[in-house]
Amino acid sequence: METLAPHRGRRRTAAFLRAAASALAAAFAFGAAAPAFAIGPHEVALVVNEESLDSILVASVWARLRSVPAPNIVRVRIPRGADGRFPLAISKEKFKSEIFEPVREALELGGAGPRILAWVYSCDFPLRVAATEDGSVPGPSTNDLSLAGATFLGTATWPSQGSVASGFLSSPLYAGPDGPDNGTALPATAFDRARTDLLDRMPIPSAILAVTAKGGISATEAVAALERAAAADSTCATGVVCFARRDGIRDESRAWQYGRVAETAFPADGPLHPLEVPVGSPTPHVQYAGYMTGATTVDSPPQLAPGSYADHFTSYAAAFELPQQMKATRWISAGAAFTSGMVCEPFAIWPKFPTAWIFPRLAAGATMIEAFYSSVRSPLQIQPIGDPLCAPWAPKTQTEIDIIGEDGATSASATFSGLVRMRAKLEFNADDAADPPQFRYSWFVDDKPRSTGELFMWDAGMEEPGFHEVRLVAKRTDMPERPQTFAIRVFETEKPSYGGPW
Repeated sequence: METLAPHRGRRRTAAFLRAAASALAAAFAFGAAAPAFAIGPHEVALVVNEESLDSILVASVWARLRSVPAPNIVRVRIPRGADGRFPLAISKEKFKSEIFEPVREALELGGAGPRILAWVYSCDFPLRVAATEDGSVPGPSTNDLSLAGATFLGTATWPSQGSVASGFLSSPLYAGPDGPDNGTALPATAFDRARTDLLDRMPIPSAILAVTAKGGISATEAVAALERAAAADSTCATGVVCFARRDGIRDESRAWQYGRVAETAFPADGPLHPLEVPVGSPTPHVQYAGYMTGATTVDSPPQLAPGSYADHFTSYAAAFELPQQMKATRWISAGAAFTSGMVCEPFAIWPKFPTAWIFPRLAAGATMIEAFYSSVRSPLQIQPIGDPLCAPWAPKTQTEIDIIGEDGATSASATFSGLVRMRAKLEFNADDAADPPQFRYSWFVDDKPRSTGELFMWDAGMEEPGFHEVRLVAKRTDMPERPQTFAIRVFETEKPSYGGPW
């Protein structure tokens, strides 16, 4: 780093993705509880490259693991290049015409648009968006954007090249300090609350699940990593966050954060404990819950605990077309659930990289994607990679959907032809019993919003006969991170005796 026309194959792909999303019904048929999330799976768009079998596979696995509703899954076509590989870079014009606009239009057409708070790309997507005005795609430039940076801007006017290169743009989601001598970190804001405040100015946060290009990881490794990340939700108790330092601009650019965040954001009795060590210090038998360093290459990445975040402050960690420097996916191979890297030369400008405040925000229960975007001041050239919904320190909350009979007793019936009274049933940590958490409830039928409140009166007689999915989302309103949990049940409806609407 320097200092300064639809075809048969596509229809089969579509059917496969729909089947993958619909297969969730069986897993939740009896109201099985799901882990808590700050942003929920019904609020993310999953974008798939239907030209790539790896992209389809990774997307289908993540959709199953995270219960992503079928209307939230969008397919686009990014074909292979003349070299037989999927492109790692794309022009600004093609990004808008082949990715951004098709995804936005599909979400609106499917009815999911209003609830979407973030986009999640599968794999085999271009990671760099060239800043040229003539549509050409040269090698990495200091003015290029990452796929996440271009998505973040959405329909907003793209900033000048100078402001991109300098890291001048400040994200409205950023909640960290302004610099070594100016300001303190602010409370992070959950994405849904941020959109309420920002309205049309709300950016589009995003991440990519995996990079399976040359120099990345295989689709099999990506699936295993996503399964580890999903299993890590709400499981982390205590852990060590390592800040590995050495002399040099890469470490010094972020070093001012370490002591400050340790003093102000890591409570002595909290789950995470910061540790500053020299780069290359032996760490036998230690699984780190987080890791930050400035080394261009880490010869032997430390062992990382499930649900951890790790990165290295360097130039080309997400520039997979270039052979130099270690790629960000090495952290995923070492066990991290989430990481990030630059797609071009960013210079040693700390606002372009995650700050150390990402760790206390994770410890407070935030998802990876919300903790990440609250800790990056200018996220235009960095590409987050991994499971964005991983929430290793989210509070444990068990959620179920109870059916209440006329006598007030719980019913196990799953076939209805008339009015059905449903109730949210939540079980939370015993430590919260003295001060019960507060929740906001939302009910969806077949992925369409129907009601709010703890009770839901559903007129099954107004539905088409057959199977219908009811999703309950319970979002905590007494925490800034607004962690949420959900439950899904599938019910069968039949023609009511009074004739119904059919």
